[in-house]
Amino acid sequence: MDLAEQLRVLQEAQDNPGKLALATVDLAYPALPDAERAALKTALEAAAIPHWCDEAILAALLEIPQQESSVQLDRLRKLKIIEPFPARGTNAVNVHEASRLALRKQMAADEPARFRILGTRAAAYFADNLTQAGRVEWMYHLLCGDPERGANELEKLERDWSRTARPEERYALAAALRELDDSRLVQGRTRVCVLLVTAWTRVSRGEASQLADMAGIILDLARSLADPSAEAEAQALLGDALEAQGKLAEAQSAFEKYLAISQRLAEQHPSNAGRQRDLAVAHSRVGGVFEAQGKLAEAQAAFEKYLAMSQRLAEQNPSNAGWERGLAVAHNRVGGVFEAQGKLAAAQTSFEKHLAMSQRLAEQDPSNAGWQRALAVAHNRVGGVLEAQGKLAEAQTAFEKDLEISQRLAEQDPSNAGWQRDLAAAHSRMGGVLEAQGKLAEAQTAFEKCLAICQGLAEQDLSNAGWQRALAVAHSRMGGVFKAQGKLAEAQAAFKKSKAITQRLT
Repeated sequence: MDLAEQLRVLQEAQDNPGKLALATVDLAYPALPDAERAALKTALEAAAIPHWCDEAILAALLEIPQQESSVQLDRLRKLKIIEPFPARGTNAVNVHEASRLALRKQMAADEPARFRILGTRAAAYFADNLTQAGRVEWMYHLLCGDPERGANELEKLERDWSRTARPEERYALAAALRELDDSRLVQGRTRVCVLLVTAWTRVSRGEASQLADMAGIILDLARSLADPSAEAEAQALLGDALEAQGKLAEAQSAFEKYLAISQRLAEQHPSNAGRQRDLAVAHSRVGGVFEAQGKLAEAQAAFEKYLAMSQRLAEQNPSNAGWERGLAVAHNRVGGVFEAQGKLAAAQTSFEKHLAMSQRLAEQDPSNAGWQRALAVAHNRVGGVLEAQGKLAEAQTAFEKDLEISQRLAEQDPSNAGWQRDLAAAHSRMGGVLEAQGKLAEAQTAFEKCLAICQGLAEQDLSNAGWQRALAVAHSRMGGVFKAQGKLAEAQAAFKKSKAITQRLT
């Protein structure tokens, strides 16, 4: 290929990122025979299918001997759009992100059958890889190669991972799924599943208040597909978003629709544990919004249904960590409404059951940040009910355990708003019990740490009513400890800020 021919290839590829990526083969290997350059372009397209590639992956995708794929990979390494990827092995490479996505989109548009075949081969290659990266890559390719089966498997994976997976596993999966949606490579029911998983992952990071629009999109898609299960999840997501925004009546309406659909599906499939679990969670959501509105009797009735169903599921399969986690949460919800009703002994019993289960799960897998976070919450709830009973030293011990775990998690992922909020709450609880013991300087330090975090969160998302309320409470706690120290001017300023935020919310 002479210089004129190279210029012609580049001119034709202008404004087409996929063609430009392929043109790098012509530029790097002008002396190669046309057939070999064509074969290398085919290898480049195959290498762009997965997030990383090595000799074995390339051989599986092209269905060629590994000796031949090794030659092709050596040639690909000389292209400017190919980078080493040592995280996946010494021989692993990846196509530069922009070029990889461009090649995938071009193939999906121009050669959809070939794109699906390569996706199916990639899924088959990663099917038995049970590492985090392997599971994510398997699901990513299955959704492209066999969308219907991919949607079914994604639903199963989400059910399992929502209660048992480490947060970083869910984040990695959501990032891969978001890429598929951004590239417009998923449609119909498959897209609904992809959007739901990415949305629930964001909820787990404390971003619920930002998801009302996404919930509406999913709800419209689910209804157009006549998919009641997806419609139920969309209503749950919408309810979470509205509740986070402080729109409690609207949230209640969404959760009641979620409950009605879940009830119908559970009655249609009484032996399906997943459907029963969905119904249990629906009762929990309804109970939560009742509790937020001060309707404690209604909340207790809903939580007791949640607890009874969670107890049955856990007894059916005692080895299922997900069911045990659900039962622990159910005890926590029941304990919370007991505490709000002033039934402190009953609340303590429920919280101690929650703590025992959370402790057991956290010990099973100390590296699971989700279970560590659940343990922190359990210590927080036990500490709160002990404090309410005047057992201040015991309460402080519980709050110290909560604070230690929350601090570790917040440092592990500073971008996780939910964990930052947990840390703020832990500082607030610690400040409260220190203040109750007359340790005012230490209490002020704790409240200042809480206030700093709450201020950052409130500025980050003005639509999150919960974070705005937390900021108001933080100013109020500062006012209280200033007043107790006789710093009346500072106390007045803090109370004024708290009142202004509360009036805005009202």
